[in-house]
Amino acid sequence: MQQERTAQNGVTRHSGQWNPGQSGNPLGRPKGTRNRFSETFVADVAESWDRHGQRVLEHLATLEPARYADLCSRLIPREVVATLEQKGASALDQSDLEILRAIRDAIPDAGSREPGEIFNLVLDAIRLQSAKTICVEKPSENSPTDSQ
Repeated sequence: MQQERTAQNGVTRHSGQWNPGQSGNPLGRPKGTRNRFSETFVADVAESWDRHGQRVLEHLATLEPARYADLCSRLIPREVVATLEQKGASALDQSDLEILRAIRDAIPDAGSREPGEIFNLVLDAIRLQSAKTICVEKPSENSPTDSQ
C-alpha cells in the first residue's frame, strides 16, 4: 500500500490503495470459510424444501403463474437451453450449415429481411441460374417480313 507522511507529526498512514502484489490481509480468508457457509445454506434450503416445497410451488403456480414460469426457466441449466435452441438445426450437417452461411453472407442486408423474403431471393437466383437463354435475332433489312 502506498504510504504518506503527515507534515505535523511524521506518522505514516495509508492512502487507501494497495500496490500490485500487496494485500491488506496477507493470510487471506481462512480455508473453508465460504464453503462452510455455502454448505450450511444449501442444507437449510434443502430442509425447508422438504417441508414446504411442493405446497409453495402449487401456490405460486396457481396465484402467480408468471413468477412460477420465471422460476422454472431459471432452474434449467444454460447448456440445456442452448441444446434445445440448436435442436432445430440438428437435421443439418456441417456442409448444409456452411451453405446457409454463404447465402446469408451473399445478401448484404440479410439480417434486416424476413426469412421468407430471403427464401424467395434464393429461389429467384436458382431459377435465373438454371434458365435457358433464348437468343432472338433482330431481323435484318434483307430478311423477308410479314408485311410483304
